[in-house]
Amino acid sequence: MRCSSCEPLLDRYVEGTLTPREMLAVSAHLRTCPHCESLLTELRVIDALLATTKPAELAPNFTFAVMAELKSTPMRKHRRLSVWAVLAFYVTGAWIASSGIFAALGGRAGYLGGLAHAFSQAGSQSFGALSAIATAFSPATPLLLAGAVGILLLDALLVAGAVMLYRSLRSEAV
Repeated sequence: MRCSSCEPLLDRYVEGTLTPREMLAVSAHLRTCPHCESLLTELRVIDALLATTKPAELAPNFTFAVMAELKSTPMRKHRRLSVWAVLAFYVTGAWIASSGIFAALGGRAGYLGGLAHAFSQAGSQSFGALSAIATAFSPATPLLLAGAVGILLLDALLVAGAVMLYRSLRSEAV
């Protein structure tokens, strides 16, 4: 038996809860290994110290005192997200969603491929590449513009709704 196999069994060896086969194997290992023998001695000392301790005695009204203390402590306030964080998440999500819809429903894969080809040419022919980029984007411009305007209108409506909700809640609180 190796030390790595014996060490996890030492606490059960002290308690006497090992199987007879495991007890014999651990005993044989302990006769040949001074390291594991010293660990066994430490475990027996710790068990003896734990057996001599007395349970703590609590005051008769301990539970009542703890509950009273809990009731008197102020409740921790929940941290709220800032309005700017919520708006940033919304705008990011809206732009990602509109890009996904454009890619899925727009049928503009050929234009996007042309755009990628135009970007690959940008290193060697900068003006020609810019012209190719403009040409690649030109058929999709109305769709992109409509999507951007739609998102901006939706943003404006949501901001107006949030302001109205804030004012109504604020007037009820006062």
